[in-house]
Amino acid sequence: MAVGSVLFGAERSSVYLDIMQKSVEAYSPERIRDYIDRVDRDGITEHGYARLTANLGILISQGRMVGNKGLFEEMMDICVRELPIARQKNQGRGEIGNDFAVKEIVCCIMEVEKVGTFPEEKTVAWRRALESMRAEDIYSVQPAPGDPTARNWCVFGAASECARIMAGIGGKKEYSDRYLADQLRFFDENGMYRDPHSPMVYDLVTRLQYMAALDFGYDGPAREAIEEQLLKSAGITLQMQSVTGEIPYGGRSNQFLHNEAFYAAVCEYYASWMKQRGDMDSARLFKAAAVRATESLAYWLDQSPVHHVKNRYPVESGYGCEIYAYFDKYMVTTASWAYLAWRFADDSIEPSNRRMRRSTFVTSDDFHRVMMNAGGYTVQFDWNAQPEYDSPGIGRLQRDGAPPTLALASPCPSVLKPNYRIDVGNDGPLAIAPCWDEYKIVEAKKGKVVMTDGKGSSWVCRLGQRGLSMKLKGEGEMVMTLPVLVFDGEKERTPRMEDNVLSVRDDGWVCQYKSNVGIIDSGKEYGSRNGHLRRYEVRGKDCLKLRIFMFHE
Repeated sequence: MAVGSVLFGAERSSVYLDIMQKSVEAYSPERIRDYIDRVDRDGITEHGYARLTANLGILISQGRMVGNKGLFEEMMDICVRELPIARQKNQGRGEIGNDFAVKEIVCCIMEVEKVGTFPEEKTVAWRRALESMRAEDIYSVQPAPGDPTARNWCVFGAASECARIMAGIGGKKEYSDRYLADQLRFFDENGMYRDPHSPMVYDLVTRLQYMAALDFGYDGPAREAIEEQLLKSAGITLQMQSVTGEIPYGGRSNQFLHNEAFYAAVCEYYASWMKQRGDMDSARLFKAAAVRATESLAYWLDQSPVHHVKNRYPVESGYGCEIYAYFDKYMVTTASWAYLAWRFADDSIEPSNRRMRRSTFVTSDDFHRVMMNAGGYTVQFDWNAQPEYDSPGIGRLQRDGAPPTLALASPCPSVLKPNYRIDVGNDGPLAIAPCWDEYKIVEAKKGKVVMTDGKGSSWVCRLGQRGLSMKLKGEGEMVMTLPVLVFDGEKERTPRMEDNVLSVRDDGWVCQYKSNVGIIDSGKEYGSRNGHLRRYEVRGKDCLKLRIFMFHE
């Protein structure tokens, strides 16, 4: 089964079932059995198990993986036994999973009921086990309205209560009203949701929870304000996507396969919503963005074995992952977001065949990003990077059709001990960037971005069909760093220098770096989520010029 094989069939949305199945099948029978035994013994301590259960059940309801009906029933029996008491059993833990997983179990019960997958007495028993749960007793994060520490978990819990109300499995409208309204204060002027440090993942995934709440039928006092924020951020959502179909890099929980699954879900919601509003042009653009996201997923899901993070290190190594972002939890999260995409999708909307629009989008200072698409390339800047995750400068350079990590998919963290696991010690920042202490935007328009260090030096970046052209001007010695991925956990790449041209090859593609002053190998390697990157430098006086372009051999 190839992901994307039915993208242009009669039921295009079935690609999301393909993604769900690939994600669930990434768990070996031995891993699933071990997972079951641990949860049966220790109870629910995080949301991966419930998500695995829910997605397996949904797939079975759609005629897939039906040989696992007995296994699913065992897993669901444990879920409905443990979810109501998870918070009580694990009072010392900050995370128990209910905030995230209750709605998924509820949706699963609804899907298996629709097609009569299990006897009615069984599904009724599952319902009864969950319907008496009180929101105040089951969710981890319940701050008082206005509490400055409240963040995205509240929206997840509120969406779960909306799902319960929709399904008739309990639920408390006042709970959803409270937190869906309260969390609106964290949206910025562009309709982007600001979690601590404003990571890109939690803007998109929190907007998705609001969308899910609306799709589940939420029609409370916050509905109009929610739709206002979602409409405000609609157009920029398209500009955020890279030409390879990915969400913007940076911050926590990034560079995981589930990122593009939730982006596809967001775009499917927007596509259906725009159609309802009579804006078919926008609907088709969002549908095309969803297709690109699924194709991006296909690149990783078609590899064997499947990894949940965008590298090829052994899964158990945790390389590139935060402590919470281990395989058991985050692999199946891909399936969970694919389910929402499947639920939202309207197959009557034909994806636009237009190429990605030439655009430049500058976020608010909270997100400190510039995203530029032109000539089949994407460039993304961060002018105030969170050092535990990223480095300032250009952290992404990609070309349509080329492997996403050929040039740069994400930068290196700037600190020796970042917030995710790597196996080398970074002694400073590494991105495509001048060696500056500060970055300020002077100009940002289609195809051109100009930055300054505030001390007289300027960095002019132009993007087009000939790739990325840069000019660095100032007084005295100028230095620009170039990260080049040389090891992804499995495969080594050997950069080659010839006539002052640095070339890197991967999967039939070439990335070339050309400078007016030559390129120097520093001999240092740094770690990023994607693997090991060699630091190259361009050094000269007063003016440096560099062009980076990619082509298929």
